[in-house]
Amino acid sequence: MTRESARLVLVVEDDVSVRRPLVKFLEMHGFAVVTAETSDEGLDQLRKNRVVAAVIDLRLRRGSGRDVVMAAPTDVPVIIFSGVPSESAELERVRPLTRLIEKPYSLVLLVETLDEMLAESGSNPQKVHP
Repeated sequence: MTRESARLVLVVEDDVSVRRPLVKFLEMHGFAVVTAETSDEGLDQLRKNRVVAAVIDLRLRRGSGRDVVMAAPTDVPVIIFSGVPSESAELERVRPLTRLIEKPYSLVLLVETLDEMLAESGSNPQKVHP
């Protein structure tokens, strides 16, 4: 397994001005990234790729990030970002390895949370930081 496949993260975000810097930051921290703009694309990426984690915006222009959260394998850490914390409270309760980061969020906090969750799940191979 290459580092890229060992550290593959799915990012589901429809706003390119948010998605682009998020992807760059994750790549700078040793992650490979696949992206989706809609819930259908996110579900498709989950079927096609073996991701070690997912970062998902709940409110998408087309579809709901909630569908992608619930479809992710239960051993895959999911970080939800949302401006409305109550939206994700139920997901955090019913799905293991799920955490909320409120918008606006810090990219540093997001990567730290992702690393913590991967360590908790036992899926943190070849951690790389610049």
